[in-house]
Amino acid sequence: EIHFDGKATLDNGLTVGTHIEGRADAGDNFDVDETYIFFSGDWGKVNFGSTYAAPYTLQVVAPAADANIDGRLQLITPVSYTAGGLTNMGETDYDHDVSAKTDKVTYYTPVISGFQAGVSFTPTVSTASRGSAGNSTADPEISDVYEAAARFENKMSETTSYRVGAGYTRAQVQSFPDNRQAWNVGIDADIGDFGVGVTYQADDLGSNTDDIKYLDIGADYTVGSMVYGASYYNKNDDVYDADMDRYSVGATYKVIPGLSFRGSIGYYDISQGTTDVNATAVLIGTDIKF
Repeated sequence: EIHFDGKATLDNGLTVGTHIEGRADAGDNFDVDETYIFFSGDWGKVNFGSTYAAPYTLQVVAPAADANIDGRLQLITPVSYTAGGLTNMGETDYDHDVSAKTDKVTYYTPVISGFQAGVSFTPTVSTASRGSAGNSTADPEISDVYEAAARFENKMSETTSYRVGAGYTRAQVQSFPDNRQAWNVGIDADIGDFGVGVTYQADDLGSNTDDIKYLDIGADYTVGSMVYGASYYNKNDDVYDADMDRYSVGATYKVIPGLSFRGSIGYYDISQGTTDVNATAVLIGTDIKF
């Protein structure tokens, strides 16, 4: 990803700016991922354009073995579910992004004593979001998406802090008479070198009888430049009669700011109807950000 940012502050204190993200890889075209303008001041911040909504940006996430694998937004899927005879597994993370990165308007309050809230409105989601792609009984045309979220952070001492948050989405789905509803809650705490967190999310996909529930529990321990992590993840899908448990452990070595090496092991236990599948994934890699 390549990010382009620019902003300026007027004499009256109003800050105006823009953010553009491009994705580039050998053999692929340059693809614009996010693009929006914003206005901010003592009263808060407003975004206009293609980016995530408030339930995603304010979502409280749990520690991970490797955030690229078992984090809120899974960037690498190491298991081929179709090879195991599984269908419509959809996403196996827990990001709250029903409206995805489509054109919307979002308002965020300023952070007041650790509290911040946000509301978003998306007129139309013209393509299936990550929350519905390959795992929905609904028409991919989603419209009139109203979303809200809140987050509170508190530092109790120099070594102890915690974060709690919640988000809600209500959207109209073209092929269903009922509105699609999704919500999430989460708590994450740091006590000295230890961190622990729990998140839960539910999404009915526009169905009045079924839904998908996500649970993630994570913990980590920091020793100097090393971070050791572990997580448990469960996805219970009533739509496609699937249940998935994932157990992960891993470690990250922070070489310098922006450069880290990481490795993780994940064990998967999945059932769908009469099909039972087990898998083990071992990954090593590096992150470079600047």
